[in-house]
Amino acid sequence: METLVFQKNEDSMILKEACRQFLKHCGSASNLSQHTMRAYCSDLDEAQRYFGFRKPVGAMKKEPLRQYIHYMREERQLKETTIKRRLASLKLVFKWAMREKLVVENPFDSLNERIRLPKRLPRALDRADQAALRHALTFESRKDGFIGVRDKTAIHLLLDTGIRVGELVAIELADISLANRSVVIHGKGNRQRLVYLPQRGLIQKIKQYLAWRSSLSICSEKLFVDVNGASISTPKVRASLRDLAKAAGISRHVTPHMLRHTCATQWLESGLDIRYVQRLLGHHSISTTEIYTHVSDQGLREALARATGGRR
Repeated sequence: METLVFQKNEDSMILKEACRQFLKHCGSASNLSQHTMRAYCSDLDEAQRYFGFRKPVGAMKKEPLRQYIHYMREERQLKETTIKRRLASLKLVFKWAMREKLVVENPFDSLNERIRLPKRLPRALDRADQAALRHALTFESRKDGFIGVRDKTAIHLLLDTGIRVGELVAIELADISLANRSVVIHGKGNRQRLVYLPQRGLIQKIKQYLAWRSSLSICSEKLFVDVNGASISTPKVRASLRDLAKAAGISRHVTPHMLRHTCATQWLESGLDIRYVQRLLGHHSISTTEIYTHVSDQGLREALARATGGRR
C-alpha cells in the first residue's frame, strides 16, 4: 500500500494527498451535507484521474486547468453546469491548500476562464397538475395504512412549505408545534429557520399521521419514519412522490425540488414580499430568491397570451 509523507518542500504534496486532506477537513470542520461530500469526492476523483494522482499540487498551473476544461467540454461532452461544479470543487482544494501554506500560488487566481451556464428558470407545476396532486394526497383510510399516510403527509408538507427534501427527512418530533402551527427547519450550513403551517388540511394530516405513529410505539426522534423506527431517506421520498404523481395522471417527472419552486412561485404571485419568501425558503442571498420573480413574470405573460388568444 502506498505510503505518503510530508516533505520539507511546501510544493511537494501530491494531488491525491491534498484531496484526501481537504476532504478530511470538510468532514470534521464544516457542516456539509452527505450529498455535498459525495459531490466533492466524485469531482475530485475525476480531477485526479485526469491530472494524475501523483501530480504535485505546487506544480499545477493555469494552462493545464484550461486543458482540463477543454477535455471535459469537448471529449467528455459534459454539461456546463457539471464542468462548473467540478472546477469549483478543485478550486476549493487550492483555496484550502493556500490557507494551510501547502502551496505558494493558486493557479485559479490567474485563470481567466468563464463557464457560461444556460439560463434555466426553475420548473414549477401548473395549476392543473397542482390540483391533481392535491387530490391524490387525500387519505384513503382502507388503502393507505401507515406508509401511505406518512408519505402523503410528507409530500403535502413539501408542497405547502417549500422546504428541501433533505430538510424534510431531518425534522424531529420536537421541531413540530401544532399549537403554533410551525416547524423548525434545520437548513444548509446548520442554519435554523421557522416555517409556518397555516393550511388546515396539512395540520389535519399531520395530526392523523402522528396518531398512527404513536399507535406503533416507535422509538425515534425523527418525524417521518418506517414502521421499525428508521428515518426515511430522501430517495424514498422522491420515489413516493414519483409514484403519487403518476397515480394522479401527471405526465411530467415530478421532483421534491419542483414542489419547492411551485411553492415559491405561488407566494410571489400572491403578493408575498420577496424578503419573506427568502426567509421561508432559507436562501442565504436574496439573489437566489429573485429568480422566482422571473418565473412569476413568465407565468403572467403566458396567462395574458391565453386571455388574449395570442393576438398581436
